[in-house]
Amino acid sequence: MINLFKTSPINICRLGRGILVLVALCTSFFIAIGQTGLKYIPSSAQIVVTVNLPSLDKKVNLDQLKQYDFFQATIKEMYKTPGLDEDTLQQQFLEKMLADPTSLGFDSKEPSYIVIEKVGFDSYTTLIQKMGDRASFEAAMQRLKGSSYIPYLIEYGEKRIWQNGSELFAWNNEVVMNIMHEKGYNPNEFDYGYDETVGYDSIDWSDYEYTDSTYEDVVIEENIEEMETLPSMDEKIESDSASFIFSDGDTINFFENDGTFDWVEEGPDTAAYAWALKLLEKDFPQSISKNAKFNLAKGRTDDIHFWLDYAIVTGSLSSNPAGGMVGTNSYAQAMAAMSGFMNVFYKDTYLSMGLNFENGRMAIRNQLFSNEDMKQFYSKALDAKFNKKFLRYVKGGDEMFGYFYLNYNVKNTIEETKSLLYKSFAATPQYGQLASDAMKILGIFIDEEAIGNLLKGDLMVSVSGMQTVEVKTKTFDYDADFNFTERDTTMLQTIPIFTAMASYGNGNDIQKFIDLGIHSNVLVKERNFYKVIIPNMESQNFFLAKHDGLLIFTNNQYLMQQNLETGFAKKLRLPKQHKKRLCKNGSVVYWNIPNTIKAAAGSQADSNIGLTGWMNNLGKEFHSFEMTTSKKVGDAVESEMFLNMTKNDMNALQQFFNFVNDVYLEMMGGAKI
Repeated sequence: MINLFKTSPINICRLGRGILVLVALCTSFFIAIGQTGLKYIPSSAQIVVTVNLPSLDKKVNLDQLKQYDFFQATIKEMYKTPGLDEDTLQQQFLEKMLADPTSLGFDSKEPSYIVIEKVGFDSYTTLIQKMGDRASFEAAMQRLKGSSYIPYLIEYGEKRIWQNGSELFAWNNEVVMNIMHEKGYNPNEFDYGYDETVGYDSIDWSDYEYTDSTYEDVVIEENIEEMETLPSMDEKIESDSASFIFSDGDTINFFENDGTFDWVEEGPDTAAYAWALKLLEKDFPQSISKNAKFNLAKGRTDDIHFWLDYAIVTGSLSSNPAGGMVGTNSYAQAMAAMSGFMNVFYKDTYLSMGLNFENGRMAIRNQLFSNEDMKQFYSKALDAKFNKKFLRYVKGGDEMFGYFYLNYNVKNTIEETKSLLYKSFAATPQYGQLASDAMKILGIFIDEEAIGNLLKGDLMVSVSGMQTVEVKTKTFDYDADFNFTERDTTMLQTIPIFTAMASYGNGNDIQKFIDLGIHSNVLVKERNFYKVIIPNMESQNFFLAKHDGLLIFTNNQYLMQQNLETGFAKKLRLPKQHKKRLCKNGSVVYWNIPNTIKAAAGSQADSNIGLTGWMNNLGKEFHSFEMTTSKKVGDAVESEMFLNMTKNDMNALQQFFNFVNDVYLEMMGGAKI
């Protein structure tokens, strides 16, 4: 079988970018949702990826995928990679995998998982697939591995492990596993003999005295004579070849007899072997199915589901002995501080991310499960109301590019952040007391009540279209002798229209900052608003207004001069669905793709050639992008991302592949392969 995880340079060269694309495409189609594989995943696993084959097969099956030109080109490109182009066994195996994976012994109706677990400094990546017909699988393995199959096969009752160097497969009657072991950097394994007591002045610099009396005349001449005696690359080198041994057991020998380098498999990776045996025998306290947070996740029926335990980060710091040291060594103290900080903020934190290809859109739904301290932080920080006055100054319509909205309760956020910092200081005793005392002193000057009443913590930025403005610039006129005369010229320039808004509480305190801007000549009073003078951008028109509880910063002169009191007419504002989205979420991003592309393409908006044509195709297939984070914090902080397509009656996966295929044909000049 092809080892998807083998990382030696030879394998990377052999498979090339073609096989990487193929794996990315095909993995989605050989994985299903189910329970069998969960029994072989430890509850301590930090990353688990699951893909639902039955659902994906209804949207774009293998037969349909093979009809796309870009997919056929990927297969052909893969077969041209060095090594694979002459390996007919691997080619035949891939062809059967694409045509009928069940003939190779795989069960496409049951789950497969990609699992990553970090143990100490090392990490293990495991692909677990459901066994269908064991006899067919073992026959396929024997055909693929040929004469190396039997010598590297180890039997334990019904369990089998095949290992050659760092390449390892393990299976029983239920599952097939492909395992990659990556040895991490352990600073405790290396002793460079560095002595901090040796000072600069203690070095005997007489040993490094430089003389140049005979360097050019003698040394270079001797080097040239020595180089002339070296054998050419075409000659065989009979002496011992240089070699490097890697942690996974592989050795690369340079110039071995024939003037080339050769990859030689050394001893097996014993750590990977032990890991395979541990999973096959389920030698762990409990499986991932017993993990309470894993079971709370809503991603079990998604097309593709991603699960992340933040212990993969916090655990790596805790596993470092330096992380728990309290001494004078600065590295040890820094690691201890970082470990304590990460544990307070990210201990018992999990991320669940589900991707679904629905009719008319791609949907990603996230859940962030946090510890009790962080859960309280999010519930307090997101406890904020949407200021509906924002809607007066956001123009919708066919020219709007999009908007960004963020709303945090400033007062609560400051209070909860201080509480978290105190706890992180307590977790790092070598820093904690000093830092805690410093925070208490700093707290005298930080009045969260006053800050929260100054700015509420919400921000909204919208881009409502394009405008043509007069811009002053300098040009140069040249005479017949190339002498130039500088002239001030006014030109027309098309720029995006943006408006940024934030809510404030105490208008008198805000006015103090505005007065400071006036006194420093950054702001110039004009009627009931101010013109903003930005260095090196004096020719651009920017405006600031303090009006009805809102700070408004914009380059829309029409808005400032004619609509500041009432805002835009209701029929020009955002539709109701946008208002609902803004009211129930703590953050919102909305981007209208066709409007943006139309503005960027300009006069070539209908072109189908080159980059502009590609952009226009993008605008025809994709309608908008949305991203939201809910204000309601229950078991998790929930967020959603939607990539909306233009055709609501067609599945998004099929539309996406159609788009990729059109782009490929455009790049190839429109020719079919």
